[in-house]
Amino acid sequence: MSEQTRFDILVVGGGMVGSALALGLSRQGWNVGLVEGSDRKTLLEKSAVASGVEDFDPRVSAISLASQRLLEQLGVWSEISAGRHCPYQAMTVWDGDGTGRIRFEAAELRAPALGTIIENRRIVRALFAALTASDVELVDGVKVTAWWHDQHERGIRLEDGRTLAAKLVVAADGAHSRLRQWVGLPTREWDYDQQAMVCTVRTTQSHRFTAWQRFSPTGPLAFLPLSTESGDEHFCSIVWSQDTAEAGRLMALDDDAFRAELESAIERELGTVEVVSRRYAFPLRQRHAKDYIASGFALVGDAAHTIHPLAGQGANLGYGDVRALLEELGRARKAGIDPDNHLVLARYQRRRKGENLAMMAAMEGFKQLFGRDELSVRWLRNTGMRWLNQLGPVKNRIAAEAMGLD
Repeated sequence: MSEQTRFDILVVGGGMVGSALALGLSRQGWNVGLVEGSDRKTLLEKSAVASGVEDFDPRVSAISLASQRLLEQLGVWSEISAGRHCPYQAMTVWDGDGTGRIRFEAAELRAPALGTIIENRRIVRALFAALTASDVELVDGVKVTAWWHDQHERGIRLEDGRTLAAKLVVAADGAHSRLRQWVGLPTREWDYDQQAMVCTVRTTQSHRFTAWQRFSPTGPLAFLPLSTESGDEHFCSIVWSQDTAEAGRLMALDDDAFRAELESAIERELGTVEVVSRRYAFPLRQRHAKDYIASGFALVGDAAHTIHPLAGQGANLGYGDVRALLEELGRARKAGIDPDNHLVLARYQRRRKGENLAMMAAMEGFKQLFGRDELSVRWLRNTGMRWLNQLGPVKNRIAAEAMGLD
């Protein structure tokens, strides 16, 4: 690599979203560079065969059918699905302080599954395996230290002194995107005053290929089904969002006390929680960039937006960004238009901002609805859930939208 390397498009951040974008852009014929701070050897390491709770990645995603189609188009879904993954056939959601309950069934939608729970590292590994065999120039194991731009191109400087230039730079470097800050794209954000606790558990009863979610005034709890290579149906990934003080109390418990709290919180729907893995907690904050684009620059994924994890839509929104940007840049490529063309980038922003804001508003509405404990509000939400559960066509339309079904 020369002292300054030039690309058509430079993607910064090689997570699930950035690596998918880079791979798709390369398939369109663009000269693409991908910068990732981690070493590719680490990202390509095979995870251990799962026999216990510590063998699973605590970070998982509920991949929708729309996101699955994107991964299929990129040629990596077969690699992902060859390893452990868990398509779920149903989702049960209920109010812990009432009688309202909704159950979504894949069979009612004539779909093979509502979605698939996959460990994040398995998705990244499949993408990086494809990237190493592609024309993408991987710049891994090095940090970005600065952003620069002039009239005709822009780029980044690396900690080892190299400079990378491109017509278009795409930031996929996460919620705390340094590139977004350097470019000067402001965000609208607020703290939920909640923390999300994540871990893996083994239960005495099978998860029955169902995603379980119980709402309480202090936050939602999700048991997401996992499968081992041998088909064991007793493992679940936990995402438990609680008010900060309550999360602190729960994180301070020993494993036996925490297991007891989990059993009680999920109302023992899956029997006894036998084993719990190491727990992690992170603060929840909603964040949305006021603009996704600047001159020769674009944001995707968490760099553009982060939402509450109660519906597990974060990764799917990121893949929605990837689909839209690939489509717009693909048309530009065929028309001989440069990737930094403002009209091309403006179309991407127009397509994604409305959809992302709508999902963020819906998640905020759910949080506010289930976070209130007044008797009248409890009656309203429980009555509404029972009513919706009985309206098959309406309920299924909502599920189809979330899944990305046409």
